[in-house]
Amino acid sequence: MKALVLQEPGRLEVVRCPDPAPGPGEVLVRVRACAICGSDVHGWRGEGGRRLTPLIMGHEASGEIVTLGPDVAGWKAGDRVTFDSTQYCGNCWQCAHGLHNLCAHRQILGVACREYRREGAMAELVAVQAHTLYRLPDKVSFAQACLTEPFAVGMHAVRLAGELRGKTVAVIGAGTIGLMTLLAAKSQGCGHLLCAAHHADRQALAREAGAEASVEGTPKALADAARACTEGRGADVVLDSVGSQGSLDTALAAVRDGGTVVVIGNSAVHTALPLQDCVVRQIRLQFSYSSEGEYPICLQANADGKVNLTPFLRAILPLEQGADAFRRLTDREPGLLKVILQP
Repeated sequence: MKALVLQEPGRLEVVRCPDPAPGPGEVLVRVRACAICGSDVHGWRGEGGRRLTPLIMGHEASGEIVTLGPDVAGWKAGDRVTFDSTQYCGNCWQCAHGLHNLCAHRQILGVACREYRREGAMAELVAVQAHTLYRLPDKVSFAQACLTEPFAVGMHAVRLAGELRGKTVAVIGAGTIGLMTLLAAKSQGCGHLLCAAHHADRQALAREAGAEASVEGTPKALADAARACTEGRGADVVLDSVGSQGSLDTALAAVRDGGTVVVIGNSAVHTALPLQDCVVRQIRLQFSYSSEGEYPICLQANADGKVNLTPFLRAILPLEQGADAFRRLTDREPGLLKVILQP
């Protein structure tokens, strides 16, 4: 098969690789679309230690089933699917208690670290576990479907925040996850929807995604915007897609007393927390990792036209242009939020 292989940091090449063989409980999928995740870009730069070379990256993908491995039922060749980026065992305590995103034996597609290696979907073919598959609605294209993974990440954070209907919600960050979180919050019927971002082009994308107001990513700017539409109280829920000291400070400044802050991003390894302030204001601080069963909700919202994925579908390129796409994303080309590769 043809694959885009990270040979070393900063060097991607399209090469021929052996076709993967589906093992017990797995299926072989012909990839029709694979989006470049921000974590892939970090891996391309040699950051994080989770893209040890050589490696086929990619975990936001969709395609058609080619063949079934042993012990697979309920699927057939030709079925249009997407799949969870987390390949989980289904047997550990976490999986048994509905926490497969925290599976004790989880592996992420397109990741190679000291503990495991799992080739990803920037290739013509990829082998995935059958229990991680989701059938695509007829109205959802392959390009749209490969965005289900980041959309599910945002939806998971939104669900952890609790009931949002009619509430004032603020999202910090307008990268892919931030914008997907905006879409998720909007789809759940929130009232006022705000966004804080550092760059003007990202603020514009946030407004396009449905933010009522998009402001500078500073504590004062977001706090002022949240208080302006809540009679001075602040946002009921703040979702932080950045995960830095600055974004946490901004979240705590913007949330109302008794409100909820959900942290999705993890840009910083450690942050300082104003503990006394959080206690006396009774702030609920929740952390969110990956997704846990939100794929069907996201696929249906897409099929029903409840979300606008247009800002993410402006760059659909052949796999052969993958190396250039990574450079364009690193250079933060204006208006280029996501690149979708087609093998």
